Amino acid sequence: MADLLTTRLHSFLLAAALATGLGYSGARAQELAMKIWDIKLGTPIAALPLDQFVDPACGSNGGPPSRVLAGFSDFALCPLDKATGLREVWFRYDDEQEYIARAARDPDAVARNNAMVMLGQPVILSLLVDRAGLVQGFRIFTDPHADQDLRANEYTIAVAFKARYGTDGWECKDLPTTAGETPIIGMFVKQLCRKTSDGQQIAVESRHYYKSGQTLLDPNTGRTTVNQFESSARIELIRIEALRK
Repeated sequence: MADLLTTRLHSFLLAAALATGLGYSGARAQELAMKIWDIKLGTPIAALPLDQFVDPACGSNGGPPSRVLAGFSDFALCPLDKATGLREVWFRYDDEQEYIARAARDPDAVARNNAMVMLGQPVILSLLVDRAGLVQGFRIFTDPHADQDLRANEYTIAVAFKARYGTDGWECKDLPTTAGETPIIGMFVKQLCRKTSDGQQIAVESRHYYKSGQTLLDPNTGRTTVNQFESSARIELIRIEALRK
């Protein structure tokens, strides 16, 4: 099934070229700002720059933020993640310039200053924090609430996720299908790739298919359906030593 992605690979040569930064769009000031990739594992979450990382809340593994936090120092209010034993803290990059552009009704400036976009795809960010308040990993998800024209290609961002950590050494497997899942225009992607590198455990997942009951055309009206498909990508990186505690 990995071969299914090769039909799109040529469109992502830019992703490999920009693998060290994954091509976040934004104004020059935002390009110079600290990003999730720049956080050194083991950094106290309370030490993160509050003028760049804002609106902390408890994360929900790709879902909406749950409990709002007054600051990153309140990380202990978030529940322990069952899979990792760490606490997930959702956050956003500072988007003040984007809102200024929106107030000015300047769509080009809005696009340039949208900090929560990676290779054209809206994303959701969260940090994984240990009991001592040290950042031990992160999660990045494509946004399931993005416009359907964008969301249709969200699964391809998995190529860029993997490119950032090198193309070799990945162990990929196709996840089992469940009843009713069908290909989108002949393409079905439901893949999980894992890699261990520099003391870090990395997992990248991509999905692209119709779920049970979802179709291109509404069987009752014959009209094209809206947002009735699954297309997503996610990456989770965790310091292995943190999983042993």
